[in-house]
Amino acid sequence: MNEALSSVINFPRLAERLKERPNDLTKVKKIFHEIHGEFSPTLVKSTVKFIDATFANLYDGVNLEHPPGMDLNKMKETYHIVLVPNHQSHADYVAITYAVYKKFDALIRIAAGINLNVFPMGQFFGKGGAFFLRRTFTSDQLYKLTFEAYIYYLLETNQIVEFFFEGGRTRTGKLLKPKYGLFQMLLEAHSYLKDSKPLLFIPVSIAHEHIPEEKAHARELGGGKKVPESGTQLFKLFKLFNKRLGTIHLHFGDGIVVEGFKGDLKEATQSLAFSCFTAVGKNMPITPSSLLALIMLDEPSGALTWKQIEDRARDVIEYCAALKIPMTPSLTLHAFEDSLRSSLDLFISNKKIEVLKREKLNQVFYAIKSEHRIEVLFHKNMILHHFLVPCIINSTWFNVFNGSIKDGMQLTRFLMNKRKELKYEFYLPDVKDMIKEAVKIISYAIGREIKDLEEAMKLSTQDLYQIATKVRRYSTALSYLYEAYYISALTVKYLANESFTQDKFISVAKELFQLEQEHGRVIKYPEAFAVPIIKETLVYHVSQKVIDRNDDRTYKVVDAHKLDDSIEKFIHDLNDQVAINLKFNKV
Repeated sequence: MNEALSSVINFPRLAERLKERPNDLTKVKKIFHEIHGEFSPTLVKSTVKFIDATFANLYDGVNLEHPPGMDLNKMKETYHIVLVPNHQSHADYVAITYAVYKKFDALIRIAAGINLNVFPMGQFFGKGGAFFLRRTFTSDQLYKLTFEAYIYYLLETNQIVEFFFEGGRTRTGKLLKPKYGLFQMLLEAHSYLKDSKPLLFIPVSIAHEHIPEEKAHARELGGGKKVPESGTQLFKLFKLFNKRLGTIHLHFGDGIVVEGFKGDLKEATQSLAFSCFTAVGKNMPITPSSLLALIMLDEPSGALTWKQIEDRARDVIEYCAALKIPMTPSLTLHAFEDSLRSSLDLFISNKKIEVLKREKLNQVFYAIKSEHRIEVLFHKNMILHHFLVPCIINSTWFNVFNGSIKDGMQLTRFLMNKRKELKYEFYLPDVKDMIKEAVKIISYAIGREIKDLEEAMKLSTQDLYQIATKVRRYSTALSYLYEAYYISALTVKYLANESFTQDKFISVAKELFQLEQEHGRVIKYPEAFAVPIIKETLVYHVSQKVIDRNDDRTYKVVDAHKLDDSIEKFIHDLNDQVAINLKFNKV
């Protein structure tokens, strides 16, 4: 500890502050002890052996994929290494530490939320490599300086640093926008190092087959409050041993080298953060469980035969192989059946999917239990960003067929409008890249290369049908989101005569969702109501200038006509999805 504290105190920026304000030293030491974990390499090695001996009953293992020739210990000689993973579960800390030690014989230091520093978990995590940070500290300059000094100490002693760029666990399965704080502190701390080694940020894509927190996440999505971490939760882990959680997949991407920063630090930080974010999303693998979730959730009833599941999986795998979307090694086109069947069995044993036997039809159907669809949605959302463009092409092509889109310009405009609708749910490629991907998908579908969307508009009716057939599996992939936005617009209309708070909006939206679901006229998907999605719809309505946000954080309707148009548009979109599904999804 003396070495670490000495390094922290001598960090140039903090040393300068202490020179001016020596009385701050006592507070700096207190902050240091709050941050510092008594790292014990011996404990890590013992824990790895313990995991090998016990957790085989819970997990099927950790599958680590990385670029050829990657060796973290050798790379430490040339770079200061920073691992930048997404965050799905508390199990991520253990999985990455375990996999890195087993594969590379390397130890890592992990930035963990201060909420995990509770007895006895905090002591265990600290010895296992964790150092702790507060959720917010923008107003506490001394804390920020001390934490930055701690980052400096980790880099100065050539330790591998890991932090979760989203700042917390995703509750929906979708990647969260990156938080900038640690990116900025790493850039600043690095600039004071005496050596000339650059930073190397390695994006890590984590994909769980199943996560221990599924029920807790589902409760929070329904509006329940997060239960704070406590020491007693450690003992609740033993209840998990009657479950099977499958495999944890880790994909290490190519490193992003940062020599330093020039010019505006804020701009450099944001650029770096989104480069890592984009790389993590691009490398997120399609897993057997996420593939199964995608297929079964897109059937409103969720009831499919094994033959239907198998056929749809084959189409998706073929598409992923052609578009170079990463998949786990078990999902090859000629040998995916066993892993998909194992995933189905896992969902059944964890009571998420039920088996329906229809003796008169001599068939067996598999259906997601209605009350568990929101939990299964987590797995679909993990990979949904890979299929946004084919989702949009589905609705685009329906409008081409019915004559609403007549030329390349209208087609481009339609794609741009769809992108605007989705940008509050996903971090999307820019319009140029999106159009490029659309052209690539169309070329794949018709089996020959086209150059642009204008050329696509000159395709024959047979080619158009071929395109629609190739991307038909994604015709309803976004329907639950469109239903959420439809409910949101109805809620705003219901509250149009008064100013309303976010809490009031969520409460009314939940009631209207339940009513609409009972009537079954528009709402088909039970997972369409989730508090994070409903909150984001308010941002969308503000951006469309349908509502305005007051100084007191309440909202009011400012354009009733545009609101009515919005409701009609979402009904139209949902009806289009139904029509596409009927026309092209007969298999």
